[in-house]
Amino acid sequence: MAFLEELKNRRVVRALTVYVAAAWVVGRHEGVTGRLKARRAATIAGFISACIAGGASPLAASPAGLLTRQADPAQQLLFEDDFETGLAQWSFPFGQGQELVDAGGRRGTALELRVIDEPVYALIEGSDQWDGVRIEGDVMFPEDVHNYLGFIYRYVDDGRRIDFGSLYIKGNGGYIQANIHQDTNVGRTWHPEVRTNLEGAGSIQIGQWKRFALEVVDELAHLYVGDLDTPAMTLRSNVATRGGFGFKPRNPGGAVRIDNIRVSAIRSLTYRGAPIPDPAYRRADWVTEWSVLGPLSAHAEEVEGSAPIDLEGTVAEGTDQIRWRALDSDHRGAVSTGAVTEFRGGRRVAYFHTAVTSEGRNEVDLVLSTVDDLAIWVNGTFTGFVDRQPAAWWDASRNEARAPRRLRAVLQEGRNDVLIRVVGGVYASGGFYLTVAAAP
Repeated sequence: MAFLEELKNRRVVRALTVYVAAAWVVGRHEGVTGRLKARRAATIAGFISACIAGGASPLAASPAGLLTRQADPAQQLLFEDDFETGLAQWSFPFGQGQELVDAGGRRGTALELRVIDEPVYALIEGSDQWDGVRIEGDVMFPEDVHNYLGFIYRYVDDGRRIDFGSLYIKGNGGYIQANIHQDTNVGRTWHPEVRTNLEGAGSIQIGQWKRFALEVVDELAHLYVGDLDTPAMTLRSNVATRGGFGFKPRNPGGAVRIDNIRVSAIRSLTYRGAPIPDPAYRRADWVTEWSVLGPLSAHAEEVEGSAPIDLEGTVAEGTDQIRWRALDSDHRGAVSTGAVTEFRGGRRVAYFHTAVTSEGRNEVDLVLSTVDDLAIWVNGTFTGFVDRQPAAWWDASRNEARAPRRLRAVLQEGRNDVLIRVVGGVYASGGFYLTVAAAP
């Protein structure tokens, strides 16, 4: 019986080899359609190579006697598109900067994304139902101008705001940068440390195609560029557990092209090593336990002058009563204000409260690293404004080179209420760090 099964497998391989040769000839003479057939033939050729190289065939007899490929449940194919048959599998909620272009040679058609008048998001239809995924594809930057390929994952539009995880390949800079979007506002300024240069197999050359892969499982994203065995970057972020996937170009910026997109379901990440990059985060350096009130469309003066803060109180917002709720900082110690305030809408105000205990009456410095403009009250007394910085740094509390902001305050013995007002709607804002240090 083993001999008969092996004979069946050999016959299938010979038949498939003949199909590959025929399809390749067709592909040489039938333009775009032929190129599609040739590409499918090449896929089958790869499959045959795997059969031969692996020794044991991945073909199994079905109940009907036909030979079928055994499915790997951890690598179930969810989606593929080589853009030879249009864009029916994609949606574009913003802008009209998408175009199918001739990529030249046997590659056929590719999708070009370019911002014309507003941001362009290319989302895969139905991807909001996916769990863990591995997305593979090709990218090329046709122009030596400011550009990037942004990856969108866990995209959620609840009717009021749009949030998603993101990181990007900078085409004319040769690096990857974390860029979480909060209500579509970019977040690179409060993840400045999550950046890696692309070198060796991952280096980007203008006008040349480069293979990539993005794996997303739960709150973790791993991006591979060129080298598909070791990620060029890993990113942990507080994103939704379910949401859509797609791509975006730089706004504003030059064009980027993608091709041969293939998505498989995965249960776990391929890479199990240390984070890349691997900053020595010390979350305990920062104040991590907060309460938040918002979003609001206007300042709440009754909150700003109160002491102690009534965390059971509410503020009217139209027909709604907005209540205080608990909020923890992220794994680095950062407070994500952009997750509360709206960037596109009118509810841009939020209040963040924490309690600080002092053993006596003491002068202290409130030490901050922030990409938000802040107004601060201590025990109901206005203490001052803090201007936003170009970036918010995870190590600013112990690294003076990061130029943290310092605001002198007086703490009374026992519990002290620290209240911070944030007004959003500012480009590239959305987070801060706070710690309390003895005054020098």
